[in-house]
Amino acid sequence: MKLVRALLLAFLAVCAICAPLSAQVVFTNSDGMFSSTGPTGALTLANSELTQVQGLTTYGIPDTTANQGTVNFTTGSLSTGSINGSSAIFAAGGTFTIKYENGTIFTGSFGSGATWTKIGGLYYFVGSVNGTLSVPGYNPVTVMGASIQLTAGTVTCGSNGCSSADGGGSTSFSLPAAGLSPVPEPGTLTLLGSGLVSLGVFARRRMKRASK
Repeated sequence: MKLVRALLLAFLAVCAICAPLSAQVVFTNSDGMFSSTGPTGALTLANSELTQVQGLTTYGIPDTTANQGTVNFTTGSLSTGSINGSSAIFAAGGTFTIKYENGTIFTGSFGSGATWTKIGGLYYFVGSVNGTLSVPGYNPVTVMGASIQLTAGTVTCGSNGCSSADGGGSTSFSLPAAGLSPVPEPGTLTLLGSGLVSLGVFARRRMKRASK
């Protein structure tokens, strides 16, 4: 019975450093520039300002509105359509990066084809990204299906390619059910290791006494 209680206490000690519940995370951005090498090239978003982060207050990132970093990406190659036409579809792949000022970073690539559609006087960019979210002090976590929804203005094409002003939008996803798990401090690891060793010694002594 004492051994069972000791093991239970060890389990509770481990759970004490478990991460909080998951949350919906939203990165909002604007004021960058879309560009491509031409009407049929891959689409790039450069230096768009990260204006707000929501859903990470538990991990030390406040829900404030300010220039807090950058959002950049390049899609996979163009599959159909054109940048300055009514619509375009880009293949999976490319790169996607969100950098927050405190070192938080989300990196990945497009998991499926992204779309570029003209509705009225605006273009709407919609895509899905698979990647990794890294927050200082926590273990990196895999994110699947982050949803990207951005807008853009008039597309202008010239000898250097095509471009359009970033009208703003967001990248959103849900953290896995376990959330972000904190990286244990060296002292915590030492204490946990010592406790497990003590449990092992205790169990061994109990077995020796029982065999006599």
